[in-house]
Parts: sequence; C-alpha cells; structure tokens
Amino acid sequence: MSMYSAYMLWKPIQSSMVHGVIPTDKPYMDVVAYIEKNTPEGSVIGMTGGGNVGYFIKGRTIVNMDGLINSYEYFQALQNGEAPLYLREHKMTILFANPRLLAIPPYFGQFAPYLERYNSYGGKDLLYLLEEPKY
Repeated sequence: MSMYSAYMLWKPIQSSMVHGVIPTDKPYMDVVAYIEKNTPEGSVIGMTGGGNVGYFIKGRTIVNMDGLINSYEYFQALQNGEAPLYLREHKMTILFANPRLLAIPPYFGQFAPYLERYNSYGGKDLLYLLEEPKY
C-alpha cells in the first residue's frame, strides 16, 4: 500500500475521531456515572464485557462474568449451573447485564431465579443478585 493510499484511508477516520472533543467535566463513559450513582461504594458488580467500565469506575469492583478471563472454579460453576451461588459466595450482589443475554449460552438462564430488577440503562438492567432463588 502506498503512503498516499494509507493517507486517504486514514483521513476519514481521523476526522471522525477528533482528539479532545469530550469536555473534561463530562464522564468519558456515561454508563460509569450511572452505575456509580445507582450502586453503593464498595459493591462487587458482575457484568458481561465489563472491561472498559472496570477500568474507569471508582470505588466498585467489576467482575467480568463471561468466564473467559475468570478462575477455573468460576468456569466450573458456570458449566454446572451454579454460577449465581459461586458469585454470591464471592460477595457479588449486583449485576449489570442484558437479561436476554443471561438466558443464552454460556449462562443458560441459571441467573434468572436469583435476579431482581432494580433499574435499566442503555439496554441493560441493573439487577440485585439474591441469596436464595425466587422459584
């Protein structure tokens, strides 16, 4: 690829990704401000794909629930349908996730009996992870 072709490819990307356009008084990710406002400090919060939120959030711990970067024990609990109990044992009390996503693999609906909806934001629900199943 010639330098000219690379430049022509980069130019539209550069114009759509302007550096410094986010005001310093505005949160980088609105979802972080939402979670901080709606959860107590010190909360352990489960999320699917929570890497960005986990990096930017303050005073809370984000646990990525997909099982890809977690412990072998969590992976086993997820496979055995015991993930809600395992996460409660590890102090998780809140989930921020799309409930439809929790109904499909790798979760297979195992969280549903343990969840109570509190609020919604951006297509995801803020959910309490109950100690005992509702049904």
